Amino acid sequence: MGLSGWFEYESGHAWCESAYKYTTNPYIAEFANTVTNLPIIVLPLVNALMLKKYTSQVNASILIPNLLMTVNGIASSYYHATINLFGQLVDELSILWIINTFIVVYAPVSKWYPERHRGKIPLFRAVVIIVALLISALCFVEPNLNALALMAYSIPAVYLISYEAKHSGIPDIAGFPRRVFVLWGIAVSFWFADRLMCDVWLYLGTPYLHALFHLLSSVAAYSVFVMFSMIDIEARSEQHKFTVAVRYFPDKKGALWSLPYLSIVEKHTTD
Repeated sequence: MGLSGWFEYESGHAWCESAYKYTTNPYIAEFANTVTNLPIIVLPLVNALMLKKYTSQVNASILIPNLLMTVNGIASSYYHATINLFGQLVDELSILWIINTFIVVYAPVSKWYPERHRGKIPLFRAVVIIVALLISALCFVEPNLNALALMAYSIPAVYLISYEAKHSGIPDIAGFPRRVFVLWGIAVSFWFADRLMCDVWLYLGTPYLHALFHLLSSVAAYSVFVMFSMIDIEARSEQHKFTVAVRYFPDKKGALWSLPYLSIVEKHTTD
């Protein structure tokens, strides 16, 4: 396929909803799969807004993964609206870069990174970026590598989230791995069910499991953002005068269906 073919309508992978393509809106191929990207676009911006004081005074780099997730939501919207290959590639590659920027940004405050190699963090970051660039280039040559690359990252990602929550010493995020893994597990099951059992959902008239994947995975990813933002704030406590706590909306007790967010308050010293 030539470069122009990447931008052709329906040149990418079509999901189960495409059986009803353009029926809800004549300009959008997969309507539900398109509009359910809204949380993917908005939630990281909410986290960035809650971190405004901290990022403006202490560490602005943690905004990068948040902004990349918003880019992913926009790319995914474009992909599902057109089902073209270029949109699919940008959608998948932006996820790859979110994961890699997480590694790059949070390495200095992560417990998994060996203390004896702290001085080599710039080199480690350079290697991660070079590997990401190589994988990105290969994925444009062979698009099927995208799925393999993302799967290859999933196992260490599970380990990293669990390890950091356990060893951070922050009670507020101790339950985050369970929240993330339950939401992500259900989301992935919907992803596979939509892809492998489309005929069943078409028979039932409910070909919208990929849309549910978007909703659940967006909350899972957002929860990871909140968790690592708090880790960064606590690890750099000597550099600022903020106190931070996890709050939940709308259920203040932190039910699985509620959204966590960070409440950051500046300490006031008395003379």
